[in-house]
Amino acid sequence: MNKTPRCLVVPGNFLPFNDTVTQLLYKQLRLLNMQYDVIALRNTEDSALLNLLHADPNYSKFNITYADDYSNIYFSINNVNLFKCLRHMNRYVDTAVKAWNGHEYVVTSSWPCYTIRAGLAIKKAHPEVKWIASFCDPINHSPYKFDKETYASYSLPEKAAFNLYLHYFVVDADEAHAFESADLLVFICEEQRDFMITQYMKYFHNVTEEEIRRKCVIVPLNYVPEWKEFRPEPFVKKEETFVLSHFGRVYGLRIIQEFIYAFEMFIRKHPDTRIRVEQYGEFRKSDLDLIRKLGLSYYFTVHDKIPYSECIEKQKSSDAVLLFDTILPDDQIQPYLPSKILEYSILRKSVLAVTTPKSPSYRILKESNAIACRYDRNDILRGLEELVIEHRPSLINYATPNSEAVKPLQEAIDRLNAG
Repeated sequence: MNKTPRCLVVPGNFLPFNDTVTQLLYKQLRLLNMQYDVIALRNTEDSALLNLLHADPNYSKFNITYADDYSNIYFSINNVNLFKCLRHMNRYVDTAVKAWNGHEYVVTSSWPCYTIRAGLAIKKAHPEVKWIASFCDPINHSPYKFDKETYASYSLPEKAAFNLYLHYFVVDADEAHAFESADLLVFICEEQRDFMITQYMKYFHNVTEEEIRRKCVIVPLNYVPEWKEFRPEPFVKKEETFVLSHFGRVYGLRIIQEFIYAFEMFIRKHPDTRIRVEQYGEFRKSDLDLIRKLGLSYYFTVHDKIPYSECIEKQKSSDAVLLFDTILPDDQIQPYLPSKILEYSILRKSVLAVTTPKSPSYRILKESNAIACRYDRNDILRGLEELVIEHRPSLINYATPNSEAVKPLQEAIDRLNAG
């Protein structure tokens, strides 16, 4: 009888810590015919997610060992202890490399990109290992590295910390090494794949584009039906005010000034419309200042980040939801796909998205006949009027069950094994 293949997983954070990347990787792996040894970093447990995992028979495939605390490696502008973070980062990578014990597969997850260093070391020492490199965001020449407006707002110590972060923790060569040495490359959408290949060919080009594309697999954002995380429910309106909500950080290249100007135009044009924008999570001071300057404080409420389960309930109770995309020039591929697009689709919530024509969000919304607005105040005004005044339905059709989403990955692994 054939033994179940064994796989070493080097993810940085892992479940039951609840963030987009950890859920993404677990969903990619849970249905594959493997047993997993996971070398993870300890982080805050999400009790609701832990309950879902304990009810998931596939969770028993994962033997999780915590090599360190994520807080020891987390380096940021407000947590500047470079030598401590580097020491713990290198220790984590070394621990992961030493954990290899005849595993047929190794899986790395980026972010964080230092997981790739463990995958590369294992692949070099054991060429027979099949290395699967999973990506959630670009590393090599990521647009967020060149966000001049945000960088200009930093103090001198913050600028220094940011540059150290780029030099040691977000390293272009890590992504290039995965492209060159991994056996499979897993992406969440076509735009992400195409952007990252373009950047590799521009700055490294040690292997051909054809060689890279042969290794590429798309596993879209997906959901586990058995978890019943989100249940679309009939919306019962409790107040006359139209509540438009956004969940998540507004920072960096996720810029919203044009939305604020469009909202002011909407209020002037429709002064009797009762409407309120609810923001949950980090918000720029400059955006708050602009809201005050335009006399819109009455219409905007900014809240701190809320727990995941509460976030879902707030989404359900909103009349519609906002999606603020990363904003790049219209002629550039925008490689980021917000995870909220999946939640909005499952919950059957009307959405207004502020995005760009070459982004995955724009493509998905247009395919769904939902309201996608360019980063232009007149176009956003048009979207607000369609949504709020004309009551146009704006639902996203993007809800692939986990079993369907991972089929391309399983097929790619089968081809890899067939030689």
